[in-house]
Amino acid sequence: MKKFTLTVFCILAGCIFFLSGIWVYFQKSMDKVDLGEGEYAASYQKHYLMISNDKDTLMWQSIYQSASETAKEADAYVELLSPEQMKNYTQEDCLRIGIASHVDGIILEADGSKAEQKLIEEAAREGIPVVTILTDDSACRRISFVGLNSYEMGSAYTDQIAGMLNEKGTTQILFLSTSSSKTQETNLVYYQVKKELESRKKTGQSVNLSEYCVDSSADFDTEEFVRDMFVNEESLPDVLVCMDEVVTECVYQALVDYNQVGNVKVIGYYYSDVILNAIDKGILSSTIAMDMDEVGKYSVNALEEYLSLGHSNGYYSVNQHVITKDNTDEYRTEGEK
Repeated sequence: MKKFTLTVFCILAGCIFFLSGIWVYFQKSMDKVDLGEGEYAASYQKHYLMISNDKDTLMWQSIYQSASETAKEADAYVELLSPEQMKNYTQEDCLRIGIASHVDGIILEADGSKAEQKLIEEAAREGIPVVTILTDDSACRRISFVGLNSYEMGSAYTDQIAGMLNEKGTTQILFLSTSSSKTQETNLVYYQVKKELESRKKTGQSVNLSEYCVDSSADFDTEEFVRDMFVNEESLPDVLVCMDEVVTECVYQALVDYNQVGNVKVIGYYYSDVILNAIDKGILSSTIAMDMDEVGKYSVNALEEYLSLGHSNGYYSVNQHVITKDNTDEYRTEGEK
């Protein structure tokens, strides 16, 4: 009798163990992100949402590609969502979609609005960690910020500008940004440059540093402002520092259109094939770019660290690169080399 009871118990225990294994496997399968069928079929344990302001720029493409590659190693999938690709949707709407979809993490460029702060708060309550990149909002419940080191980038700009100062007299320097690129971080860069130039200028040299932010809420506002500045030659500075990729390309075109090449020294922001060609031709002096590959990589690392440990490094500083005639080929796409 005892032997029979023991046999039945072992059979029942085996069945329970087997069924438990099937249940665990089923649950894991349900948790995976299904990416369809066919050649590109894949499934992942985690689903991250990246919300971009402009998915079509080279800058955002670099961020997304790097984030995707890093996530793949952690069995995660990064979905790129942009208000630009979803007509009549705002960045807040994209955040709501991520929260309603119960994604495992969200990556976005913060805009500092109260509505966005409330949504990030809601995401935190739902257990969805949010990482801000490029632009921070320390007032919200984001778990980490990935962006520039204002001190190092300010020093990089200062190194370039210092060699452009007039030997005698005043050098007029204008920092030009747009409402979409003007952030607390770029403000810190501006004041860092101002501080360093004052200490590095030589006897007889004077520096007049100013900044202007173009309202880019409407189409062509940036192009119109740059055109008007070049038409009115009296408003042209000696050195023009662009804090935005779009501004850089607009200034490059205006230099050519209004025959001002050589009259204004220009430092650009980030790079594209157009900007690299302008540097090779001597139209732009140089350009400074954050390492967007690091932005994508670190943003995923922050989410992974938080999900595995329950906390994350609150700040990831990325490197920047100075691009001149000597190294433009290193940044060209394969088709342009």
